[in-house]
Amino acid sequence: MKRLIVLLCLGVMILPVMAHEIKLTGEMWNRWTLETGNAPAGENTILRNNLSLERGYLGLEPKFSDAVKGRFTVDIFSTDLVKDGAGLKIKYAYLDFSKLLPIPDMTTTIGLQKVYFGSIYDWDYTLIGKSPTDEYKFANSADYGLTLHGYIPKGWGEYALGLYNGEGYKNYGANLKNNIQPAFLANLRLIPVAGLTLGGSFMLNSSERSDSLSGLGGDNPKYNEQKLMDAYLSAAYGPLTLMGEYMMKDVTYPNDSAKDMSANCASVNAVLKLKTLVEKDIDFVVRYDRSDPTDSDKDENIVTAITGGVNYNFMHDDSSNPAMQLQLNYTNKSNSVKTTNDSSALMLQLKWRFNNTLKS
Repeated sequence: MKRLIVLLCLGVMILPVMAHEIKLTGEMWNRWTLETGNAPAGENTILRNNLSLERGYLGLEPKFSDAVKGRFTVDIFSTDLVKDGAGLKIKYAYLDFSKLLPIPDMTTTIGLQKVYFGSIYDWDYTLIGKSPTDEYKFANSADYGLTLHGYIPKGWGEYALGLYNGEGYKNYGANLKNNIQPAFLANLRLIPVAGLTLGGSFMLNSSERSDSLSGLGGDNPKYNEQKLMDAYLSAAYGPLTLMGEYMMKDVTYPNDSAKDMSANCASVNAVLKLKTLVEKDIDFVVRYDRSDPTDSDKDENIVTAITGGVNYNFMHDDSSNPAMQLQLNYTNKSNSVKTTNDSSALMLQLKWRFNNTLKS
C-alpha cells in the first residue's frame, strides 16, 4: 500500500509538468449499513450495523493533446483484511487515443479500464448498489485490456470491441489462476428514436487452463469456458427513466462435464427525477432483480431483491452535477426455498465529489 501512495504522490507532482492540463478528481462514499437476516439457527438477527468508507476514489485525468488523454484512479475503502482497517487498490489506469486509427469518432483505450458489458460502463450509482451485471458476478466492472469504441454516425448509437484479461481489476500476474486465454467482448447500443436505447453485449471468457501445471500432467478439471450475453433497454421520457436488463451465462467444463452450469438474471430499474417538477433536486428510485445463479429445474437458488430509495442532491458543481448527495436505500432479498438466505438492508450514504482542472 505504501508503494501505491508514493506512486500517487509522484503522479500528482510529475503529470502537471507533462500534460497540457490535468483534472484532480475525488469521490467519497460515507455509509451507514444496518443489515438483518437469518442466523444459522434460523432466527432473524442483526448481521451488520456500522459506519464505513465504502469507496474513496482519488484520480488524475491528464490531457496530453487533443488526441491523447488518460485516467488514473485509486480506490480507498474500509476493510478488515488489514490491521489499519483500510485498503487501497488501483481502479483505473488507462490512456485514450482518439486518432490512433483513421476511423471517425473511434477511441482506442489501453490499460485498466471499465468493461463495456451490459450496464456496467454507464452505471451512475443513482442507487447505492452495483449494476446488475457486476452485482450478480456476470462480468467485472473493470479489467486490464484494450478496447476500440466509438459512435455510430448520425447519432444512431455506439459500439465497443474489447480484449481483456477476463478476471477483473483485482487479479493480475500470478493471481490470474494460470488463465492464459484472454476474454473477447462486443457491445452495441442503438438509439432508434430520442430517449430510447436498445443494446446487447456478448463475451467469451475462461478460467484456469486446460492442461495441469501440478507436475503430474493431465487435464485440469477446473478449466472452464464461459459465454455471456446481455440484452439492454433504456427509455427516458420527461422526469422518468426506465432501464431493463437480462443476462445469461453458460459455463462448460471440457475436462469435467458434470460441472457444466448456466445462470440468468433479470433486472428492472426506474428513476423519477423531481427537479423539473419541484424546486428540490430529489430522485425516487425503485429496482427489482430476479437472479438464478445455477438455473436449476427446482428453482431452489432463485433470489429476488426489491430496492426502494430516495436521493437528495443538495449541492452542485459548476456543471450542475451533484457534488453532494444524500442517499437512502432499503433492500429486501428473499429465496422462495432456502429462507435462511433471506435478508434486508437499510443504507444511508453521504456521497461527495470534487473536480478541479489545472492548466500548465
